[in-house]
Amino acid sequence: MSDEKTMMDSIVGGFFYGEIDENNVMPYPHFSDEQVEFAKEMTNAVSKYCEDSIDGEKMDEEAKIPDDVLKGLAELGLCGMAVEEQFGGLELDYSLYSRLFAEVASFDGSVATMLGAHQSIGYRALLNEGNDEQKNKWLPLLASGECMAAFCLTEPGSGSDAYSIKTKAVDNGDGTYTLNGQKLWITNAGMAGFYTVFCKTDHEVDGKTKEKISCFIVEKDMEGVSFGEKENKMGIRASETRAVYFDKVIVPKENILGELGKGFKIAMNVLNSGRLSLGAGCVGGMKSILKLSTEHAKGRKQFGMSISEFGMIQEKLTEMAARCYATESIVYMTTGNMCKGLNDYFLETAVCKIYGSESLWKVVDTGMQIAAGNGYMKEYPYERIMRDTRINLIFEGTNEILRCFLALSGVRGPSENLKELGKISDVSKALQDPIKSLGVLTNFAKNRVSKIIGQRSITKVHPELEEYAGYFNSMLGGFAIQVENTLMKYGKNIIHHELPQQRIANMAIELYVIVAVLSRTTAIMGKDDVDQAKKDYVMNLAKVSLREARAVFVKNLKEMTSNQDKLIVETSKQVCDNDGYGLDIIDF
Repeated sequence: MSDEKTMMDSIVGGFFYGEIDENNVMPYPHFSDEQVEFAKEMTNAVSKYCEDSIDGEKMDEEAKIPDDVLKGLAELGLCGMAVEEQFGGLELDYSLYSRLFAEVASFDGSVATMLGAHQSIGYRALLNEGNDEQKNKWLPLLASGECMAAFCLTEPGSGSDAYSIKTKAVDNGDGTYTLNGQKLWITNAGMAGFYTVFCKTDHEVDGKTKEKISCFIVEKDMEGVSFGEKENKMGIRASETRAVYFDKVIVPKENILGELGKGFKIAMNVLNSGRLSLGAGCVGGMKSILKLSTEHAKGRKQFGMSISEFGMIQEKLTEMAARCYATESIVYMTTGNMCKGLNDYFLETAVCKIYGSESLWKVVDTGMQIAAGNGYMKEYPYERIMRDTRINLIFEGTNEILRCFLALSGVRGPSENLKELGKISDVSKALQDPIKSLGVLTNFAKNRVSKIIGQRSITKVHPELEEYAGYFNSMLGGFAIQVENTLMKYGKNIIHHELPQQRIANMAIELYVIVAVLSRTTAIMGKDDVDQAKKDYVMNLAKVSLREARAVFVKNLKEMTSNQDKLIVETSKQVCDNDGYGLDIIDF
């Protein structure tokens, strides 16, 4: 259901050079008429089913998703949303997949987690890397829900550091491999029949044996596969999480996914796309909590008036809606461009996951505050939603790790461009010998001046948004200069300086939010079939989110040169030396 694809470079990646191709972000990639019709039909069906069949409170109490709920979801096609029709799936593109996933997530976090673990990551490697024989064997079973899937990467000593896994597959020399090891916190572990398992394999490199990561399909009924007890979690309690153990499991070569030794890349590709559905799910969750909060604010009377008429409550509702609008804008900017052929999208999906999960958490926390005492009581859904929501900041790469990933991946390109400059050990000394370094320094200086002046990178926005487009253009140049300054200051040691990495990531996130909101809002303003009241509402949401994004960007920009990094490092060491606070009021 997507247009013909043309290869496109990462939009967020371009920010690190101070560049953006306006044609890649304008106009906003809206759904086609065909997509809209299908999406409305499917979301209505999903919504009706979930309203009638999903009891979040009961599932949370019993810590189980009933079999008939899973059966009903499967009958709707929700276990095979991205699977090709020939294998029994819906064959949805990224945008439709995300919209349906958001609808499920708006009803229950545990159900969304189960479905996401099944297809967003569980058998995604099979979709990406599987051969015809593997797809013919497995996809019909997985798409129908007859067989559920699990993604097995995390281990007791290996979380974000995926390459440190210990699970090992040894070549038996007869076409089979013996697999030993364990995986931790695996969603769907006990209910699945299909496991995408990442483990180390031996490879000959320059006459030496070297371990690399490979990917295998492991089946539940293989001898030596066992499971730990179901984890007793704070939230998403109805979804199943267990440890998985592999004790001398014999796996045939037919179950190798992709090329041996290429498993790390396979895993990262799976997680990169999986983060997108997580961001979409956060939009669904925000819409639900905002609806609850609005209903409560309008119905709750204090001092003779509805609390929705009080300024501080109005501010909260406004910020909640603006967060939802901004997150939705970046998610579908990303999916739309992926459908059009966005080549490298891992930075964009990381932004969607970070911004989406943190926005959802803020919205849920604000909703709890509006609900006040009611929010703290188990008879209302607020506290359960809060417990379910917290995991999103940890899932599929913690937000801290993803910020490092975003910053370090982004600066890689500009660092290559600075290699020539790096050959000049001291720029100020080089300026004293202009003949020797004229070419390198002149080009560098020209680029710096261009960034300082700023370019009219975004020009096609609605007239009411031109001020914010101007801000974006100057912010983009300032960001690229700070990237260069950071590289020149730290060089390759930037990898050991997480605080500047965090600021670089935060600025890149806010730039993407700004450009997505500008693009989407401009597109809506230009639609003849949208009434003026709705346009006014959209414009207000845009202005609130744009102002917030700019404020966060400016704060991080200033802290690149004026910060408390040394104080933070010193104080943190003191806390660790004291094994905590280390002070008592009675001692001083």
